[in-house]
Amino acid sequence: MPEGRSLPAQQIVELRAIQGLVRELAGLPPPQGAEDSGETANRLYDSAPPLVQSRFDALASEAAAIAAAGLSALIEGRQLGTGASAAAAHLAREMERSIQAMENILGRA
Repeated sequence: MPEGRSLPAQQIVELRAIQGLVRELAGLPPPQGAEDSGETANRLYDSAPPLVQSRFDALASEAAAIAAAGLSALIEGRQLGTGASAAAAHLAREMERSIQAMENILGRA
């Protein structure tokens, strides 16, 4: 793993935390059963071929950027008094798809 990069498990945990905030803004309950051993993700990443690692890194970066931009827009909209629960629910679903794709790339679902 390149120095200065987050571990795969940390990236997934951080995305799940942001997803929890987004779900809260959407008025949805927190996801159930989303916790897993981070050691598994880190081990799978470390033993994966460079192409798989590169794909994981690209998807993680994309997911983090979309999550950050989406959460910022939702918070700004909420401060302006606009209802954004449908947009928040959509972002939460998209984040779940991204997280699942990241986990699938590493060979675990």
